Amino acid sequence: MSVASALPEPALDLWRFTAHAAMTVHVPPDGCRDLIVIAPRAGAPMCLVSALSPGSETHAFAPGDTAMGVRLRPGAQFDERALLELMRAREGWDDADLLAAVGAATRLDARVDDALACLREAPSLPLAQARLGVSARSLERLLSARTQRGPLWWRHLARARRCARALAGEAPLAALAADHGYADQAHMTRDLRRWFGASPSRLRAMPSMLAALASSGHG
Repeated sequence: MSVASALPEPALDLWRFTAHAAMTVHVPPDGCRDLIVIAPRAGAPMCLVSALSPGSETHAFAPGDTAMGVRLRPGAQFDERALLELMRAREGWDDADLLAAVGAATRLDARVDDALACLREAPSLPLAQARLGVSARSLERLLSARTQRGPLWWRHLARARRCARALAGEAPLAALAADHGYADQAHMTRDLRRWFGASPSRLRAMPSMLAALASSGHG
């Protein structure tokens, strides 16, 4: 769950989680990386930075396990080793420690921010390039170097997340496919299954996944 706090600019959210029973948590891709502290009920706490996931992941928790983290903005720039060294230099971790580490070791690149915002909103990739005033090659080079993902990856992730969130309503699947720029319902089904590991009808029956898709992220 998210908690309220003053966040440094590269951060989107500060969150906490406690497993009150043995459980598996489904985490859909959101285009973000998180600085995370996991404290298992049995064992020593550990600090890590999540990967930029290409699809949904599942994480198993035992009763009493806790986790806390800072979700970084899509495209936030940082040295992972330096960020973790800041955290590991401390004997314990709390909200202030996490936020201080993020504030000290992460930054935003205005060019990346602008590119990702345009890719979220523009109706097509060529139009996004035109709005940014860059060539296809320049945009590809910028995002691949700064985020390790190309423009199409970011554009498709944003579309898939918007479409999946819309499944919380009652619109027919064919209408959702058309509304979100898919060639047809089958195209939408393949895409959502690739990103989220389930068909649109299955996702509609997964309230926890739909709730996770409502969290902050790209798209």
